Amino acid sequence: MRSIFSDNIIKRFLSALTVFLMCASLCAAPISVLAAPDDETSQSDTESAAEDGADEDSETAEDNGSARNDERGTIRGKSSSSDADSESGDRPSATKSPKKNADNTAEDSEDEDEPEPSPTRDPRVDENGRPVMDANQTAVLINATNGEVMFEQEKDKRVYPASTTKIMTALLILEAIDRGELNLHAAFLVMPEMLADLPPDGSSMLLKEGETITVEQLLQGLMVESGNDAAQALAIIVCGDIPTFVQRMNDRAAELGMSGTHFVNAHGLHDPEHYTTAADLATLTLEAMKNNTFRELAAMPRVIIPATDKTTQRTFISTNGLLSTLKYPNYYYENAIGVKTGHTSEAGYCLVSAGQKGALEVIGVVMNGADEDDRHFDSRNLLKYALDNYKAVTAVTKGDMVSEIRVRFGSGSDHTTLSTDGDILVTIPQDANEDELSVEPRIPEYLVAPVNQGDEIGTVEVMYQGKVVGSGRLIADAGVKRHPLGFLMQFFSFLWSILFIRILIIVLLIALILFIAYMIVNIRKNIKIAERRRRNSPSRRPPRGPRR
Repeated sequence: MRSIFSDNIIKRFLSALTVFLMCASLCAAPISVLAAPDDETSQSDTESAAEDGADEDSETAEDNGSARNDERGTIRGKSSSSDADSESGDRPSATKSPKKNADNTAEDSEDEDEPEPSPTRDPRVDENGRPVMDANQTAVLINATNGEVMFEQEKDKRVYPASTTKIMTALLILEAIDRGELNLHAAFLVMPEMLADLPPDGSSMLLKEGETITVEQLLQGLMVESGNDAAQALAIIVCGDIPTFVQRMNDRAAELGMSGTHFVNAHGLHDPEHYTTAADLATLTLEAMKNNTFRELAAMPRVIIPATDKTTQRTFISTNGLLSTLKYPNYYYENAIGVKTGHTSEAGYCLVSAGQKGALEVIGVVMNGADEDDRHFDSRNLLKYALDNYKAVTAVTKGDMVSEIRVRFGSGSDHTTLSTDGDILVTIPQDANEDELSVEPRIPEYLVAPVNQGDEIGTVEVMYQGKVVGSGRLIADAGVKRHPLGFLMQFFSFLWSILFIRILIIVLLIALILFIAYMIVNIRKNIKIAERRRRNSPSRRPPRGPRR
């Protein structure tokens, strides 16, 4: 009986112990959950202490990365904000749900995978939109309509032109074509002297000795790829040798009034005696852009030269980033229409550009830039300043009567009307009222017949707010024939124009008048005397009566 009781006690104890252990296990889970934040915080503090040294290195690396990005023109936030965002994304927080934390982590990962932004640069302009350039640069912006200088920075300072020289080379070739000395589609054999003395690392259209190529293809390689070999080949083709062509270059520069320019080669590779000015290059480009073929070459973003017996097909992309994004993604300007780049270590980065918007066309020159950004962004700013702030309008249309003038000694008419020989385009601010334009003829007081239709009579100036903004020539709309007695009329008019003759004539007239007056007085006096005598004459006395 006792053993049975003892066994029951043991069973009950074991059952109670089992129930206690089961309850303890059930209660242990919430207790561990309640205690977990303190444990993780302690662990995080421990990890933070362990990573203090690494954080310093990370901040240094971030600072260096920030500096690199600043050079590219990007702006990063303060490091404290970045650190806070990073920490909030690395561990749980009472203010952020686990799901949001996971999204932030994913976003950070995507940002890290994204490529760095392409290099950009804030435009260097003042509050009025005018370009602001480095002190060592020279520049000029001219209105191609009337030659007006719209911006300048040491435009007459001597600089090295580099490959902008090729504008003159192209112009001379095209003028030779216009004169019939050369054919645009004529093919020539590349000779050894065309490739002589050219540096192997210079710009080239990859001409091969013995290959056959046309003048047009050489011009494309000259203007688009800036080939030094193309320049020499063209010079020899048109003149037979380089020195003769260079002399022609200098003669043409003198004709254009480029007093600050001297050439010694056809391509622009550096030579101390090969120099120009920004103003001279603008003058040269203004002349070159009058040639339609040159305009086409200057605006080409890309050209394909077909395969020859010596080479495969060649594709060239223009070095002028304003024309397309094919070579440079950040410089394109939709209103750019040319023209030519240049670069040597001595000349710096140069760009002669042109832009057109509506009827307004401008030419910009930027010389001695420090890098590609300098020549492209500054050139774009030049063009934008003009095209965004000004407009070209037709102040006078060809054939419109502007004035009339008196014609002396004519037959059938004593005057003729005057009109311009072409449209007069003027440049005014974008917000200007065209009704404020006024026209002022500059003509003589009168004309002397005969006058022929189309004769140039004078000029006309277009004024805006007291300033001359345009001008043109005035021509006669109709002819006036000479009067049959016009010669005598003109002769006596000429005599009357002489002061001595006028005085003499006046004196003679006065003398004549006095003489006539004297004669009249004398005649009247003589008449009275004669009358008196007649009355007193014996024959007029009455007869006496007979004497008694």
